Amino acid sequence: MGVTGKTKLFAIIGDPVEGVVSPPSINAWFNANGIDACMMPLNIPATNIASFWDLQRASNSFLGCSITYPHKQSAFAQVDTLTARATRLGALNTVRREDDGSLCGDATDGTALLQAIAGAEVGVYGASVQIKGAGGGAGRAIVDALCQAGAAQVILEDADETRLAQTVSLVERFWPNTSIGDGGPADILIDATPNGKNANAAPLFSLHVVSSCKAVCDIAGQHGESQFLKTAEQMKKIAIDAEDMGRCQVEAQMAFLFRD
Repeated sequence: MGVTGKTKLFAIIGDPVEGVVSPPSINAWFNANGIDACMMPLNIPATNIASFWDLQRASNSFLGCSITYPHKQSAFAQVDTLTARATRLGALNTVRREDDGSLCGDATDGTALLQAIAGAEVGVYGASVQIKGAGGGAGRAIVDALCQAGAAQVILEDADETRLAQTVSLVERFWPNTSIGDGGPADILIDATPNGKNANAAPLFSLHVVSSCKAVCDIAGQHGESQFLKTAEQMKKIAIDAEDMGRCQVEAQMAFLFRD
C-alpha cells in the first residue's frame, strides 16, 4: 500500500530511534487490515518535544503516535485524557488523536508482555516475579499488569532509587494483595532494562537465580543474541524475548488506536 495524500501517519518518537523495531510489524498490520496508514520513526530531542505535540493536535493526518525512550513519562503531562492504567502509571507509550484534535494516552507495555507470557503458557496468577528496571516506563507498566493479573509477589529493582520508590508506591496503593519481596527465588525473571540490546552484555540475573526460575523475559533482547536469553535456554527455561513482546504490543496498541 503506497503513501498518498490520504495516508494517515502514526509516528514512533524517541531519541534515539535508530534501534526501534516497531515500524515493519505495525505497517504490516495496517496493510493486512486494509488501513491506509503508515508508521515512521521520528527522532525528537527532549528540548523539541513540545513542538511535536502541537503538530499532533494541529494535523488530522496523524492517528497518534507510539512513544519510546526518553519521552514516555514526559508525555504524561502533554495529553488531554488518560486511560485508568496510564493514570496509575504516570507514563505513556501510545497516544491516540481524537477527531477534535485532543490527545488520549495509554500504556500498553504491561498488557503486551502479559500476553506474551500467556502465549508461552506461563502462569502469572499466584507467581513470584522479579523485575529489573521496575522504575522505568515499561518496567512500571509491567509491574502494574502483573499485579492486576494476580501475581502473589513482586521483587522490584532499579538503579534509580527515586523511580523505584514510585513503583513501590504504585503497588502499595493499588495492589495490596500483591506483596513486595526483598529477594529469594522467583518463578519469573524479567529484564525490563535496555541491557539485552547489547549482545555482549552479561545477564543482570545471576546463574543461581536463573537456575531456580521457571521462565525469563528480556524485553530488549532477541533469541540467539541476548546473553540472558542464551543462559536461560541453556538451562532449559522458557524464554520470552523482545520479538514475542513486540508481536503482542502491535495488537495492544492497535486495539487502543482503533477502539470501538
